[in-house]
Amino acid sequence: MLGIVKRFLDALKAEVFPQETFPDFMEALTSLVKCNMTAEVFRSLALFITYAYHKPTSPSSRTTPKGTSNVALNRSRTISNGPVRPTITTLFDGSGKEVNSVSMTKRQLGNKVLEMYTDFLCEKNSSSNIKKFARTVTNKVWSPKTSSLLYLILQWLLHLLTEDDPEVVFYGSKILARLLVVHGPTYVGKFGSKTGGFAIMRFRLKRWWDIAPLWPILFSILFARDVADINFERSFDLFSLLETFSNCKVVYSGILPVITAMLQHGLKDVLRTQDDPDSPLADRGNGQTVSNSSVAQARLRSMSLTKELETRRKFVQRGVESPLTPA
Repeated sequence: MLGIVKRFLDALKAEVFPQETFPDFMEALTSLVKCNMTAEVFRSLALFITYAYHKPTSPSSRTTPKGTSNVALNRSRTISNGPVRPTITTLFDGSGKEVNSVSMTKRQLGNKVLEMYTDFLCEKNSSSNIKKFARTVTNKVWSPKTSSLLYLILQWLLHLLTEDDPEVVFYGSKILARLLVVHGPTYVGKFGSKTGGFAIMRFRLKRWWDIAPLWPILFSILFARDVADINFERSFDLFSLLETFSNCKVVYSGILPVITAMLQHGLKDVLRTQDDPDSPLADRGNGQTVSNSSVAQARLRSMSLTKELETRRKFVQRGVESPLTPA
């Protein structure tokens, strides 16, 4: 079973997947992973996600080391000059006519695998997967004298927070939040004091203040609430937040600077764009008249990442500046 999962991941690296057929492929891969949730599978998925987001260096920067034989280079040229199997990217409908299809990019494939990975690690009513993830993903490459959890957070999850894609940042933050809450105060203390994890989060997440689903994740760390128990399909408003975090006490105050930095960054963006005639924000004292319907529409937010990103894209299409564009 492990070999089949690896073959699926190899196919993601080598083949071209049209958007119309890729959901069927992901359904099969998800079923295989569910049947074989071992340490090696977790590690293979993490390596593929890293590969999908890797930005290759320019060819000019690659040089051949001194003393290296040219046999390997000549051999690669010989192989590349041979016959290559053509890539099949054409789809047909029921009548046999060609249908134009759009292929998935490498980053899009990585996003889908990361989404599946997050669903497994944040499975409700079970913490076995996230604990196995912390033990196995990094032990192969990290010294046993150093906590594998801290290496995981700094070298993999925090690396996801550096991406310019809000979807990647959301999934990385969600896994990180569950990792901290499940492993308890000892790990959170090491994460904040010995590795500067909260300082890194503060620097990386402040520009994403406008992504509503990130706020419940940060609050879940603050109140030590498992993100697996949060319904991310709810609307993002005061009532939903109060109901989600009712009867909660502040447990991990180290996340407060992260929340404060996001609030400050958001306030600066609002003050900078409120005079823009295309901005949906209007000051009551500036003489502008805004209808109640437009204000209500501008305030509709959701904890669902898909709905939130779709809403922000509509604002971009209307010509309104959006913080989704990385600063």
